[in-house]
Amino acid sequence: MQKIEIPTNCPCCSYKLDIVNEQLFCRNTACSARLDKQIEHMAKTLSIKGLGPRSIEKLNIADITEIFYLDRDSVVQVLGVKVADKLLEEIEKAKSADFATVLTSMGIPLVGNSASTKLATVVSNLDSITQEACKQAGLGAKVTENLMNWITTDYQEMREFLPFTFEGRVKVTDTNSKRVCITGKLAGYKKKSDAEGALSAAGYTLVDSVTKTTDYLIDETGVGSSKRDKAVQYGITIITSLNDFLNGK
Repeated sequence: MQKIEIPTNCPCCSYKLDIVNEQLFCRNTACSARLDKQIEHMAKTLSIKGLGPRSIEKLNIADITEIFYLDRDSVVQVLGVKVADKLLEEIEKAKSADFATVLTSMGIPLVGNSASTKLATVVSNLDSITQEACKQAGLGAKVTENLMNWITTDYQEMREFLPFTFEGRVKVTDTNSKRVCITGKLAGYKKKSDAEGALSAAGYTLVDSVTKTTDYLIDETGVGSSKRDKAVQYGITIITSLNDFLNGK
């Protein structure tokens, strides 16, 4: 059997690769392959129709912030009038994206929609992200580390070029809102992130672990777990039906 060697360097720029949760990441900001994937991810997350791999390659975008400063004449020359105008319209619409969506679009390792939605219940813009805010939002240690590294490095280089106003941001709830933790599978939701989104929209703060400050544990399965044991130990209310809980039953 042929042994598969894990690559140690990026095949595009030869930069040393980092391993995060068994995934390989190139940290070279000048890597063209990495940049193209970042732009693709941002375009998909912000729902910018027409900015796919082929368009990105043709437009020769050198930085993700360049998306928002494309010159119409240059885009028309590359894509044609009709496609160019539609793309620029989509980009303009993307500028009104909410805070959680914008943060998700940045492609920070482990900082996906779930983590971004949690953070959006505590802060309302990128400049307000702090270690304490991450803790208050219930983010894990590794997620927080990745996010704070991004804030102190990549974000500092692009902040003045980002056009977002966050007018349509996720409603920031009272920081004293009830703290909720979820364990096990949920009958009414295909993905845990969907349940977390429903709770966040209802004004609850999601946390990853059960502590003395947790108000509710959502546990529909009733199967013994460390989270349930802690909830019982601390006298925390255990909810057996998330839908009933959200509907006030």
